[in-house]
Amino acid sequence: MKKLIIGLILIILLLPFASCGTTATGPEVEKETPPMTVEEGKELDIESWEIGENWMYSQQSIWGDIMVGLETEWQQGKAVKQYIGTYNLRSREKELVYELPPERVADQAPAIHGSNIVWSSAGDVFLLDLKTTNVQQLTSEEHAQVNPRIFEDTVVWQDARNREGYYNPQRFDVYAYDIKTKTEKRLTSAPTAEGDLSIDGKLVVWTDNRHADPPMDIHAGNEPGFNNEIYAYDLTTNEEMRVTNYPGNDRHPVIDGDNIVWLRQLHQDYIKADVFLYNTVTGKEIQISTSNYAAFNPDTNGNLIVWTDARATEGNTTNDVVMNGQEPGADIYLYDLETRQETKLTTTEKWKVWHKPVIHDSFVVYEWSRMIGPIAYAARLDG
Repeated sequence: MKKLIIGLILIILLLPFASCGTTATGPEVEKETPPMTVEEGKELDIESWEIGENWMYSQQSIWGDIMVGLETEWQQGKAVKQYIGTYNLRSREKELVYELPPERVADQAPAIHGSNIVWSSAGDVFLLDLKTTNVQQLTSEEHAQVNPRIFEDTVVWQDARNREGYYNPQRFDVYAYDIKTKTEKRLTSAPTAEGDLSIDGKLVVWTDNRHADPPMDIHAGNEPGFNNEIYAYDLTTNEEMRVTNYPGNDRHPVIDGDNIVWLRQLHQDYIKADVFLYNTVTGKEIQISTSNYAAFNPDTNGNLIVWTDARATEGNTTNDVVMNGQEPGADIYLYDLETRQETKLTTTEKWKVWHKPVIHDSFVVYEWSRMIGPIAYAARLDG
């Protein structure tokens, strides 16, 4: 048995440490004027449809036309079976490709790149090849390995093997695994990474709170003054780079090409946050959203960025609870880096919280968050 089985991953404690390899501070950040936006966004008339309930997906759940998810079968309110499934976003056909053993219930939703799918079950990382349907167990270490992501032949995950004692928030190292050589590599030299992890090309990015001052480093990661930062690791040069340097919280990074997108929590405020971007080539940091209300779940692909934005309800995303006279609600917004145009993809509706957008090519997947369980939807941007 694992010493720790991880369910929901929270923000974690980080202590100062010397990095594995060379630590680089990155280029001097050049601030840009906030991009042009349209007040409340321009609503886009796009085709959208329901994927269904009980469909759990991750930040890296789409590759091309294929979306991968975790399908749960319920009987009388009890989960009886769990499957790794695929959903074709063009044909709208769903297929259950692998039934998880009862003793290997998935900790989190799977991620996909090409024909390979990775996920964490009972604290170990698994790999499924859609072409051969072959399943490999990549880790067997007694501690928890969770939150895997994949790019080509590299799988990365968060690892608890070097952590001593119990911590809340949880602490992790970042590890990488080469599928071809079957070799494993530790990227961090101390457990200082939290639950957000992303990989594209040679770069791995994560949320890091090594700069937190005690006693803030043992509190929930969204508390003012926790001071999370975004870090990156170059797999080809073995160099670590600090991406952000901000006195508040920088969290939830995702990387695509040269762009790293994340959420910046406005200093000394629990709710207000905006989406930011850092380009690894130009060294420029850009503020993408400017609503100054709650933003969540940023994702990016190509020149497009999507996120959840609660400006319509002044930050109230608590499903069916009225706060400060505001009914709950949130929308999915899209920003085009080429046209510098912000667009609202969903229609604002009372009591509807649209959230958790994921974008790849011309497809966006998101959820209608409900107290009785979310419903997944998809939208096609090119149609």
